Amino acid sequence: MNWWKGPSLILAILLLGGCTLLPEREPVERAWYLLELPDEPAARTAEEPVAVELGSVRVAPAYAGNGLVYRLGNHQYESDYYNEWFLKPSEQVEQLLRERWTRSGAALELVDNASAVREQGRPAVRVHVLITALYGDLEAVTGIESNGPGASGVGHMGLRAQLTQGERSRLVHLESDQALERRSASQLVAALSRATAEVLADLEDAILEDAEAMRDD
Repeated sequence: MNWWKGPSLILAILLLGGCTLLPEREPVERAWYLLELPDEPAARTAEEPVAVELGSVRVAPAYAGNGLVYRLGNHQYESDYYNEWFLKPSEQVEQLLRERWTRSGAALELVDNASAVREQGRPAVRVHVLITALYGDLEAVTGIESNGPGASGVGHMGLRAQLTQGERSRLVHLESDQALERRSASQLVAALSRATAEVLADLEDAILEDAEAMRDD
């Protein structure tokens, strides 16, 4: 037998016998998440709600996919293959807005046609939403009041909305940073959920301000 045939034969026997020379590695499990808003800040309430028509809800391309997104640097983002949204971010934000604006006692009342409501003499606002940011930044730990000594980054949420009443229209840009207690997908989702709640409450304030300004005109 040639000298090289011995090792080759042993390797073939090991492979055929179900053995491997590579170390065993546990498979990484995939996980899916949803934005779940905390109780605070709560949706605004009022006895006489302002009518609001929800137009388009879009997400900037960098954050529109299913994977959780991490900011790596200037204009550099990475999507997480193993930790994903159960629904696309645009679907989640639209669902959250509709849920908030159909609650009993809410300051905003969801309607199908803002123009028709205005013809009845009621203030009504049409809203188009663009999510400009929805990501984790594991390096941005300075300047965030909620960061404790063990803060490990922030979850950042940004939103731009076009508010229209008849011929009047304006853009508002809102954003929020919320600290991550540790670096994990579940912590990022929790931080983004808190940031989203804060931004949606600020959006409601902006809509109510517009409606009040229309009443004063």
